[in-house]
Amino acid sequence: MRKYLFILLLLISTTSLHAQFFIAGGHLNGGLPVSKLKKEVDKTFFPTLSGILLYELYNQPIQLGLEVAYGIYGTKVEKRNDLYPGYTDEFRLRRNNNYTSGMAVFRYLPSLTSKVTPFIEIQAGANYLYSRFKIRASIFEEVFEAGKDMQDWAFAYKIGGGVQFPLPGIDGGKLELRVTYQDGGTMRFLTRGDTNYLPNKGDGEFEYKPRNSPLQLINASVGIVVYDAFR
Repeated sequence: MRKYLFILLLLISTTSLHAQFFIAGGHLNGGLPVSKLKKEVDKTFFPTLSGILLYELYNQPIQLGLEVAYGIYGTKVEKRNDLYPGYTDEFRLRRNNNYTSGMAVFRYLPSLTSKVTPFIEIQAGANYLYSRFKIRASIFEEVFEAGKDMQDWAFAYKIGGGVQFPLPGIDGGKLELRVTYQDGGTMRFLTRGDTNYLPNKGDGEFEYKPRNSPLQLINASVGIVVYDAFR
């Protein structure tokens, strides 16, 4: 990934400044498990919200940039009165399973002049999954205790493509539809039903049943991008 980012920065820095052309936008993404991940978490849906920044090479059908994403792929709320030995006050325990990613982006656009613009896309970077809990007396009160149950990261890549349609009323704006396949290194993570609290074990302990799998997904995206966004 470092080598890819170095090449990206080198290409940008060696291109004439007056020819700089940036595209910025955002996407709503949804990922469905396939292959080994499907066997581990068959019905888990991986939604994310992402932001993308691209640089289009002057007079070339190539765009380079970066996309970052965040989402929650599972959440669970429990009300318990056995979290702390010697106390029977009821507390609200919320646990979120979080998904973040950052990837360098390469795009090839076969046609730069057509109103409907197809593109081929390759991404490479990293995924970071972590499960976090918060304990409070009620939803309106301050957090009493918080922490991470589990976290892991791995190299990842995406291959796919999409198409852009002009958006009337937005100067340089385009509606973007995209589908990609994602794969990468094996990760250790939790889903919604993989954590149990054992109040009678010691002073109370959490029991984890983690999953191990690459984050293999078919991602569908819809978004809006704006060409020459910083002019």
